[in-house]
Amino acid sequence: MIANEEALMKEILKLKVQATKRKIFLEEISNLIEKEGFAQLKMQDIAKYLGISVGALYKIFASKEDLFLAYVEYQIKKFHALLKEHTKNIEDPLQCLQIYVRLKFEVFQQKRRAIEDPLMGDPFYFLKMEKRQYALIEPIHKMVASWFAKMHVHKPLKEENFLKLAYLFNSFTNGYVEYWLIHGEDLRPTKVVELFLQGVQQ
Repeated sequence: MIANEEALMKEILKLKVQATKRKIFLEEISNLIEKEGFAQLKMQDIAKYLGISVGALYKIFASKEDLFLAYVEYQIKKFHALLKEHTKNIEDPLQCLQIYVRLKFEVFQQKRRAIEDPLMGDPFYFLKMEKRQYALIEPIHKMVASWFAKMHVHKPLKEENFLKLAYLFNSFTNGYVEYWLIHGEDLRPTKVVELFLQGVQQ
């Protein structure tokens, strides 16, 4: 019995160490992708950057695609945490929406090299995402939906499916990012929120 418990504890410790190592590597890999892009990188390039063998890298990420999906998941989690931190003490839903857009635009501006990458730039990429990635994004949409619900109490909206509004708002802001990438016009969060609300408020 004691031997089994010791084996279990060792396995738990091993998994925790692997998770910590994976997180550290993802932070470093994020820096590399945001500097070099992703499509041209090879696993040996990434391993060299991390200072580990290619074999060791494959033990953590089964393939380049697995690594890419892990990068996307990591960025979604980071953005969700950032959004919660910046809006946790704010009751005004309008201000929360403006913060959401500001943070989103700031993140895209910081990661321009990554999002201009041919793979990341695939317009159908997010339609190909697995359910696990959608599950990570959903809490962000639900936060945005809660702000629309609060807003609706004081100033009725045309659409009462607030989660649907959150999805539409996400697509609306993505359109601004795409325009910025192509034409370089400044992104103005307050103006973006104002224009969207003009279309959905009664």
